[in-house]
Amino acid sequence: MKKYVPTYSANTIFEIDLNFFLKNKFKYLFVDLDNTLDGPHTYVPSLKTIDLFKKFKKVGLNVVVCSNNSKKRVSKYCQSLNCEYIYRAFKPFPYAIRKYMNNKKIDGNFAIIIGDQIATDIFCANKLKIKSILTNRLTNKDQIVTYLNRKIDEHLRKKVKESKLTKSWREVYVENK
Repeated sequence: MKKYVPTYSANTIFEIDLNFFLKNKFKYLFVDLDNTLDGPHTYVPSLKTIDLFKKFKKVGLNVVVCSNNSKKRVSKYCQSLNCEYIYRAFKPFPYAIRKYMNNKKIDGNFAIIIGDQIATDIFCANKLKIKSILTNRLTNKDQIVTYLNRKIDEHLRKKVKESKLTKSWREVYVENK
């Protein structure tokens, strides 16, 4: 069960105070796209997402959109955000993110993965031995390939909640103030 437990939880990425990342010395945010930043069929970032990325850049956070989706989908979306991305990441397998981190010489102590699925995003973070934040999904819409993952995710979320091993980012942020 431990491999599915996120370090932190949040309702959405948009609620997380940027000082949480700074106080915990995170410099690199690997952020899932579908249902973490925007809906799964969105090719252009929402104004809310664009604003968030401006805030990330302003405080010096490096954001990499990390998606299992196609290059066409991810590159078009990230072009508007002027950010780096990993497409066809094949999460939960850590290979693509590990390769990116090695190429950029990123220390895992300063990186975190943020996503809405335990079986992909959180499992990948735990394989990489880096911290993670599990969010709720933004919409009830999903791509067809995600349907089975959602069923597994519902079960895993229940188990994680029962384990009481995860803290909300807010709890940790308040403790460290």
